[in-house]
Amino acid sequence: MKKCLVLFVAMAFAASGFAADFKTTDKDSDGKISKEEFAGKKKGLLKKFDKLDKDKDGSLSEEEFKASMKKKKKKDDK
Repeated sequence: MKKCLVLFVAMAFAASGFAADFKTTDKDSDGKISKEEFAGKKKGLLKKFDKLDKDKDGSLSEEEFKASMKKKKKKDDK
């Protein structure tokens, strides 16, 4: 299930025009990705954001973001 989530998030980034890159997604360059930066106008991604926000602080740190992309890369390499 987690693999599906990571794949979905990566596909959502591509479909929404987000690059799967922390600095590009962090639009205001504050060092974290807010729900608004992550989901944009796609409200369906908010549930995915909550699953990726491991420390539940309401934002994705660079480590949380990169961990989700790392899992996606491992899946792609198989």
